[in-house]
Amino acid sequence: MQVAAEPKVETETRSCCADADLAFRYVPRRVKPRPVVSVNGYRLKPYEIYYAEDGKIRLQEPDLKSLISQCLPASDDPLNHGVGFVMVHFARDGQYLLLSRWYGGNMLKHDLFEIKQMADGWQSTSLKSTGIVACVWELQVVTFERQAWVNTAMAEGGTECSFDRYLNTVLEGWI
Repeated sequence: MQVAAEPKVETETRSCCADADLAFRYVPRRVKPRPVVSVNGYRLKPYEIYYAEDGKIRLQEPDLKSLISQCLPASDDPLNHGVGFVMVHFARDGQYLLLSRWYGGNMLKHDLFEIKQMADGWQSTSLKSTGIVACVWELQVVTFERQAWVNTAMAEGGTECSFDRYLNTVLEGWI
């Protein structure tokens, strides 16, 4: 019986791509809600997601508001409800800001940015050109937020009271 040798290309790929192997490893991450922030006419539920279990809040509220203000212009579109959620993900491969806003009753607008702390404060770079929407951990928050929106704002006809209920419905724990 003859045993086929493992192809050389696969061996080289495996040995040179340890980071790629990490990308396929699912390890739960901690998600923590923060108090609602108001920026540029939006009320947003902030979340922080941590790659490391000992995640501490690393972005103070003024810094968070400044980043959101840079990335989210005010809107006078009547279909824009002025409510949504924001995630700051301290991930294995970088730090990210995800901005999501409810629009037209049943749609979600979403923007993704890479963020870095520089000597003069936090800076953001749009990742729109990558086409990336979110990672699997961030999508778990989106799933929760979708259901919270359906159960509050959509169930109650998009009233101010339903928006308040939505903003007070948060996810916390391991995702």
